[in-house]
Amino acid sequence: MAQITVPIRYYKDFKGGYDYGYEDLTLDLSTCAFLLVDVDGKRPNPTTEQYIAPALTAARKIGLRVVYVHNDLRLVADPGNIVGEVWGKTKMPGGNALEGWAKRRAYTPEYLDCVAPREGERNFPKWIWSGFHDTFLDQHLRSWGIRTLFVVGYSRRACLHYTCAEAVGRNYRVILLRDCSNAPGEIEMPDTLDDSLPEGGWINRITLRNFEHLIGYTTTSAEFVAASGRVHRG
Repeated sequence: MAQITVPIRYYKDFKGGYDYGYEDLTLDLSTCAFLLVDVDGKRPNPTTEQYIAPALTAARKIGLRVVYVHNDLRLVADPGNIVGEVWGKTKMPGGNALEGWAKRRAYTPEYLDCVAPREGERNFPKWIWSGFHDTFLDQHLRSWGIRTLFVVGYSRRACLHYTCAEAVGRNYRVILLRDCSNAPGEIEMPDTLDDSLPEGGWINRITLRNFEHLIGYTTTSAEFVAASGRVHRG
């Protein structure tokens, strides 16, 4: 049985306070999948190209099941939808955040070539944040006996976070590739930016620390790629 041993990080309660914990986790490849959350878009993106793409290549090389989720807001672009109401106040003041989606008759997400889905790799549309809410992602993964998800994508405080949290709620082990998401300083409000922090600001620091304490483990793209090169096939 093929196995992968991945170095993981988490945030734990020591007797003298909190700090990071580190260990190696060995998993059966047949029970692991590689999940990409909202990595669509044709605009050049250093994180997608330099971190997500190499990890995806490694995942395919060792035979992990690859699965995508993407937004299709046509699913909720209806009059009176609460998302449209809230976003109309917070993201598009004075506008209708769902109007453009309501007018679309069809939608197919586009990807940079380095992360584009291949034939046979399922790509599930979601109505907003979670890739598990009202989709067939959970049924698909369980049909293949998946227990552990290596997850990459965007954004750490929205779709990626909610997808990972709901994965744990469905009893999946989640390992987030922490540099395969928002770069340091991104998704920050102007008053939360802090160049003295490795995460670039307080929002990234808090969301990542909360993840590592309550939701799952993290590793990096380079660590995952290296672990993939050491897969043991018994």
